Amino acid sequence: MANSCPHYDIKKIFSGYNQSIPDAYAKIRGGPLAPCIRGAIYLYQLDGGVYVRAVITGIPNINNQTSSFHGLHIHEVGDCSVGDEKDPFTSAKSHYNPTNTKHPMHAGDLPPMLSADGVGMLSTFTNRFTVDEVIGKAFILHEGYDDFTSQPSGNAGNRWACGVITK
Repeated sequence: MANSCPHYDIKKIFSGYNQSIPDAYAKIRGGPLAPCIRGAIYLYQLDGGVYVRAVITGIPNINNQTSSFHGLHIHEVGDCSVGDEKDPFTSAKSHYNPTNTKHPMHAGDLPPMLSADGVGMLSTFTNRFTVDEVIGKAFILHEGYDDFTSQPSGNAGNRWACGVITK
């Protein structure tokens, strides 16, 4: 019986990848609800999709737990102005969703970030957008985890940090 599994050429997928030169990035800064958050998210355009690599520090522990999950999404507007200190970063609007699909299938929906002792790292690959399509939009890190069910955005809680995606 012939093998019917597709073959993926890893060298081809990563042919344009240079860890030192991302195609875009976002500097992440905490807002009034989590002012110590700092980090960076890097985007690399690869063959067939985008590699997203994030490192964020200063994430507060929730309920005295040393690790917790947090929603991480790309939002429609690259505006990280605080606005209301009790409900910051609302000017970034909703999840980036150019095809008007239900959550969690928005282009801007990403896997949750797990933080451990205030440090969160994420490495993921997506074909829901290209790097050029998200330039000028914003990453938002949420207080809680995305439940992947609640509409329209997963009930991830307060917006703790924000960063505009730049070339």
